[in-house]
Amino acid sequence: MVRTVAALNSIVVIIDLAPAIQRSLLGSPLAMVSPVAGMTGEPIAYERLEREEGVILELTPLGARALFGMPLRELGTARAGMADLLGAGARRLTEQLWEAESLDHRFRILDRWLAERLLDGPSLSRALEGSWRALTSSAGSVRIAELADRAGVSRQHLTTTFHREIGLPPKTVARVARCHWAIRLITGRNPPALSTVAELCGYTDQAHLNRDFRLLVGSTPTGLLGSGATHTDLFLGSEIALRPRQRTRTPLESGLPLS
Repeated sequence: MVRTVAALNSIVVIIDLAPAIQRSLLGSPLAMVSPVAGMTGEPIAYERLEREEGVILELTPLGARALFGMPLRELGTARAGMADLLGAGARRLTEQLWEAESLDHRFRILDRWLAERLLDGPSLSRALEGSWRALTSSAGSVRIAELADRAGVSRQHLTTTFHREIGLPPKTVARVARCHWAIRLITGRNPPALSTVAELCGYTDQAHLNRDFRLLVGSTPTGLLGSGATHTDLFLGSEIALRPRQRTRTPLESGLPLS
């Protein structure tokens, strides 16, 4: 089965609870166990070769920086495993999640584990954190030059440090945030016409909207809605729910098997 992860402004960790799951990404092997996917400006398609059982963990760059303790550009795309980055602590977490008596117990274990590590981990600079929050909260509408002025640095300096520490250039983060806003409008109740969505989200026209969707989601807006896709074969992130009125935890997010 082929699963696609749309371009996200988050770092995705699949905590595998079944042994040695095999996946392939663009013909190359992913990490065998619990792959960590850094942010990318394009969708990631991979083929699941076996049954999966696990938990999807999404982290903002702030949380991922604290957890992994490294510039996030180094994470790249799902080519490192959680244990490769965090060592024995990740393996112990997996064992505890596997042995948990219930789903609620499983998530309590994960919450405690994250809280202990995120509180003591390294943080982004205030300038980068502020720029990140401004881009995502404004759905990408704030200008990069304005962010640089607020930080008191040149646009080039902001772009370089942002890319290194957060994982994507600020312009790409803005594009992804704008696309996410468009998805929320399109999949919400009483969605406006696509031409109106394009205007509301700051696209030049509907053709511009379609191009960004192809680049970031792997589908046009009409193709996305007409495909019958669900979170089992298209992962859009926790903040975006395809057909939200039907939204529940998916099996993988709930720590249950996906057949």
